[in-house]
Amino acid sequence: MSSQHWRRNQSKDKFFSESRKLGYRSRSVFKLDEINKKYKILKKANSILDLGSRPGGWSNYVFKNTKVKNIIANDIESMNLISGVHFVLGDFTSDSIQKKIININKGKFDLILSDISNNKTGNNITDQYAFYEIANNILEFSKTGLTSSGVLVIKIFIGLGFEEFKKEMDQTFQYVNIFKPRASRPESKETYAIGTKIRYTQNI
Repeated sequence: MSSQHWRRNQSKDKFFSESRKLGYRSRSVFKLDEINKKYKILKKANSILDLGSRPGGWSNYVFKNTKVKNIIANDIESMNLISGVHFVLGDFTSDSIQKKIININKGKFDLILSDISNNKTGNNITDQYAFYEIANNILEFSKTGLTSSGVLVIKIFIGLGFEEFKKEMDQTFQYVNIFKPRASRPESKETYAIGTKIRYTQNI
């Protein structure tokens, strides 16, 4: 898709236009807003981790809509800083970054948000495999990084690897919901899994 065609499509996107109007960093903030309104994920969260945070839309939304003081954002690329959000630069799949995040938070999280999406190669099988490698890493981290009543909200893609990942979610959490926000583009295979209450917590 040419950059000119992409910009033309974006200008017709009501969520993109609304995000610009309201001063949000990305249209994806409306996905989180829908998820929060439906599942009340921010209601009892006192410590929040935002993975794949760049450009900062979700972190900014969390900061504006809660009184949470412990908000940590992480991305493999630099992000413009947000007041009240501690940004950690690095690859989340590495043990050193995970340990750094836990140390900064001084314990477990009530809510882990992940809007991570891997770089696409154009090969659907390769892309799905690479994505679910990251997703499984996040799910594994949740077993030790979430409180017993904690919540994981993670972007996933329907297709190869989805059913296996859903089974893992069901084994990890007492409650699992699959939800596609209206703000997700209709043609996209993107959806979100919301897991609540870890079945068996593990020590950090």
